[in-house]
Amino acid sequence: MNSVEASLSVLPSISPRERLADDIANLLREQIIKGDIPAGTQLLQIELAQRLGVSRTPLREAFRVLERDGLVRISNGNKTVEVAELGVEQLRDTFQVREVTDGLAARLAASREVPEELLERMRTADAAMERATTDGNLDIVAFSQAHMEWHLLLLEASGNSQLKDFGRLVRISSHNLIMRNLDDEGHKAFDKAREALRRQDKADHKRILDAIVKQRPEAAEESACKHVARFIKHAEDVIAWREKNAR
Repeated sequence: MNSVEASLSVLPSISPRERLADDIANLLREQIIKGDIPAGTQLLQIELAQRLGVSRTPLREAFRVLERDGLVRISNGNKTVEVAELGVEQLRDTFQVREVTDGLAARLAASREVPEELLERMRTADAAMERATTDGNLDIVAFSQAHMEWHLLLLEASGNSQLKDFGRLVRISSHNLIMRNLDDEGHKAFDKAREALRRQDKADHKRILDAIVKQRPEAAEESACKHVARFIKHAEDVIAWREKNAR
């Protein structure tokens, strides 16, 4: 069994009732985020369709969803699908753009009457993040999905149709992929910092949401910018650590 086959062997079959593109995408997304399917792995459609017990039509649709999320790259006339190599420098650059877009989204949201239904969905996403970190255990996939959902809802709350187009940046940067750029020693070095970042998430989201509800645009923007800036700092720390330990 070659390395690609070994990577794909972790995937279970999908039951007939679950043969939807989103279900396939969710399954593959989980394996990619966990690192079970490494960056650079080529996903062969025929082999993968047989492995999952699905036809190639929903599989191709699932690949499009993952491409939108920045997790795979599709080329060669849709024939080649490869798990994306996302360098920490690219992720840092993405967060730098998000510092502006998230801040603007928060300010605009706090400048209007956001529907209660949308605010409740943001609270639900926060609750899902909380459940993903109960009892000292972290469900990284559930946490990443809920965190991504919260920030996509923030863009929606802005009421600005153009800002919604930045959703792809949210998806690319919400999957906790910074740490994938580190070896085992690097993971140990940054475990505490990463946990502190997650704990801060809850407080940051509460401040942003409170400012939106109270219609305080400046406070909402400042809190959102500071929130994203923490991830920029984390990425820069990882870059510095790698450079130092590469010497």
